[in-house]
Amino acid sequence: MSHGAFRPFAFSKSITETTTYEYDPNLKSRVVFEDGKFIQVPPFARPREIDLPQPYGKTTQYIIPHSETVTLAQALKDKGVRLIEVRGTWPKQNMTLVRGLYDYGILKNPVVKVGDTEKGLMSIIGNYLVDSEEGKTTELYGYALHVEVVGYKDGVKKQGIIYHTHPASDGSVEGWEGLRAYTRNVGIPLAIAAEQLAKGNVKGTGILIPEDAFEPELIFKELERRGIYMHESWKNL
Repeated sequence: MSHGAFRPFAFSKSITETTTYEYDPNLKSRVVFEDGKFIQVPPFARPREIDLPQPYGKTTQYIIPHSETVTLAQALKDKGVRLIEVRGTWPKQNMTLVRGLYDYGILKNPVVKVGDTEKGLMSIIGNYLVDSEEGKTTELYGYALHVEVVGYKDGVKKQGIIYHTHPASDGSVEGWEGLRAYTRNVGIPLAIAAEQLAKGNVKGTGILIPEDAFEPELIFKELERRGIYMHESWKNL
């Protein structure tokens, strides 16, 4: 599973903290599932080129600490899955900055003294970015999810790819201008999930992983009603 989140580095303080969290060198939850085990990996691990739909194109993506690694391992436990990797990327300028912060040890968030105050270095940088033009804007806005499955069916090795597209951020579609092309990709699935809960369309009760709670085809249909389309292709390897 791979995604490109094309949004500014610091359009809010919580988004800035997400950046720090996902590439924290000491983060234990940055894992892959491989041959029945969860394996912790460092930031920028296992780079892979992912071809996202236009206008995004080919991007280099790295392992990130998203929950799908764990929930898919649970949902597919009877399928004999050997490898689950979740990757992600942000706009190129964001990734260049994060890589520099990592290489210089700044993402460890060392405590530094500014005047008479001691504070984490990433907090200082984050505060600057939240108030800067560079931190609040980017050239390209939107979201691209890309899921690849490789396995055997009827003795034939196959590859399946599913990805999604949404209206452009260039102002040609009302309501999807600029940053809204990203935030609507985050908010709409949450709204659909809440609607399905309210309608009683969720299987089971209590705390459920998404894979056990929702019918994918129903979710895809609701996404399409809101301008987000799924695309699927298969080929023999």
